[in-house]
Amino acid sequence: MNVLSSECRNKVYFGYAESRKTTIRINERFYGLRVLLCITTHLMHQSMKLTIKSILLVLSVAFCLQGFAQKPEPVCSVVRQIHDFDWYEQQAKAWKHEIDNGSTNVLAWIYWSEANRMAHYFCDAQKWESKKGDYFVTNAQLVEAAEKAIPNTFEFDFLKMQAEKNNTTVSNEYLMKAQALRPYDNLLFPWLMNLYLLDNDKAQMKQVADKWFESNEMPQELYTTAYNNLISLDSNAILLTYGDNDSYPAWILQAARKVRPDVLVLNIPFATHKDSFREKVFAENGIKPLVFANDSVRTDQNLFKHLITNVTSRPIYVSIFTSEDVYKAYAKNMYFVGLSLKYSPKPFDNLAVLRNNVENKYMLDFLKQSFQNSPSQSVINMVNGGYLASFQKLYTYYKQIGQRDKALKIKALAVTVAKNSGLTDWLKYFEK
Repeated sequence: MNVLSSECRNKVYFGYAESRKTTIRINERFYGLRVLLCITTHLMHQSMKLTIKSILLVLSVAFCLQGFAQKPEPVCSVVRQIHDFDWYEQQAKAWKHEIDNGSTNVLAWIYWSEANRMAHYFCDAQKWESKKGDYFVTNAQLVEAAEKAIPNTFEFDFLKMQAEKNNTTVSNEYLMKAQALRPYDNLLFPWLMNLYLLDNDKAQMKQVADKWFESNEMPQELYTTAYNNLISLDSNAILLTYGDNDSYPAWILQAARKVRPDVLVLNIPFATHKDSFREKVFAENGIKPLVFANDSVRTDQNLFKHLITNVTSRPIYVSIFTSEDVYKAYAKNMYFVGLSLKYSPKPFDNLAVLRNNVENKYMLDFLKQSFQNSPSQSVINMVNGGYLASFQKLYTYYKQIGQRDKALKIKALAVTVAKNSGLTDWLKYFEK
């Protein structure tokens, strides 16, 4: 019997989904964007300081600044920062204002684009549509304007690459143009990794992984969680992942730091929707080919069914940051072991495995206190929330066997993580 209840599984997934909503960048790039509700987080307001010289000046300034109270700030994907619709709207206004006033900062175009994309695709599409016109514009309109204003620049090539994501040939052409102008820029890492991953070009993947690791762009906490997951898996395992923050850190650690290279980290959206990628990976790993007869059967669930049916010599795990819908039909055979669930047709003592992982394998000190002001802290906190299910199970277990000190210790850590991540619903599991 699986020791992780359906309620807790959903809390883990939907808590993490707040930081990645649409299975984020991988789905977005290769097979379209889904319209979802925006992430609800605390909006940080910054008021503009005015020097009052006269009542007339105050009134004039106030009139000019109506609807423009936010100063322009760097705008990142929800993979790195989490904001709500209003914040993205204010940033779209701010960066469009900078551009209209002749800013020489060409990054303004990237930030304007990101504010548009995040508000539209990751927040509220209807609200975005209702306000479209000046600062909210279509991707095609923005790229057309950029081509006139900043042609032959890295920023334009990057925007064009994004706009052509459904045309792989053209998109890759502009990716290479951007790479030539600014090799291994932080903005390019995931796109380059995807390109070489799909081509199964391991040499290039390693080079990108090395550069990405050296850049320090990826938050250390995401590496630590990926490391904890990898080292806890059985030998020669297959780990199924779903989004950016449970896939890229693992691939980088494997390629750049040689952490558990025996594990096949298989991204579910890639394997389901990219036929050539799936064929190469399955052939290389001795997995029976999977051909989807039509799009109606091209589902993550059928991919999972194929793997557990045809792969019997390698243990199969699913990242806890994956929707339960993927493996729901086999829930009775899914055993919670920490940062992943292991598929097993036979019961085993997964509580003992979970305990060993948390007590002896996982590095957890980073959950206690952060000593840096990371711009990605909102995403880090949400990913850290993935540990709460493990802590809840062990807290209950320690109390049952009379290990009070261990129970109090794990409770203290859980409370810290729950409060930092905003997942305070978990606190009720530690009150008894």
